[in-house]
Amino acid sequence: MPYTKAISYSGMSLYAKCPVLWHERYILGVRGETNAASERGTLLHSKLEEYFLGNTEYPAADKCLAPWQPYMEALNGLDPSPEAEVAVDANWRPVAFDSDEAYFRGKKDLDIQLPDHIQIYDWKSGKVYPDHIYQGKAYFALSPHDCDHVVRFVYLDIPTHVQEWAYKAKDKEREREILTRKIEIIRADEVWDPTPGDECRWCKKSWRRGGDCKAAP
Repeated sequence: MPYTKAISYSGMSLYAKCPVLWHERYILGVRGETNAASERGTLLHSKLEEYFLGNTEYPAADKCLAPWQPYMEALNGLDPSPEAEVAVDANWRPVAFDSDEAYFRGKKDLDIQLPDHIQIYDWKSGKVYPDHIYQGKAYFALSPHDCDHVVRFVYLDIPTHVQEWAYKAKDKEREREILTRKIEIIRADEVWDPTPGDECRWCKKSWRRGGDCKAAP
């Protein structure tokens, strides 16, 4: 039977990597393994969230976040909205994040509304991955504002390294159509074939870890 719950960019990304893992996490409810890197990323996000919510001073004692203090303080002066949750229904109309009608949804680390455009920020720890541009498009498509957008990925482990993509309001409908096609493929899948490959070293199903999912030829 078709999947009817809301899909996020992270879920879409996992499905693209391997439908089997997506099925385990979102249909069977089996959570993936945590590691030191993921726990560290969660901690950094939490510290920044508390700062932008006004609950703490800037966490300058953190060696990773210290070089970013002037940058983050400048953002804080622009009246940002931290941990901005957004969701849309199948017609891309805004709905509550936890609504039964939610079709696609996401959470932005920071959202800033300026007179002529919207700025969206996402904190990243670890490596720079090329697929982040697609996450930027998802944030743009989810936004209810009919204006230009700038999405910035802030790579916390690389002092002052920010990657930026700009999106024009006129292109939003096209991006939504592309995402809709991807979402419908996920919702209709009832087979969830694996996509084995040599990059799946972390997966417990990988042949590298004694699993029965063989390496790609």
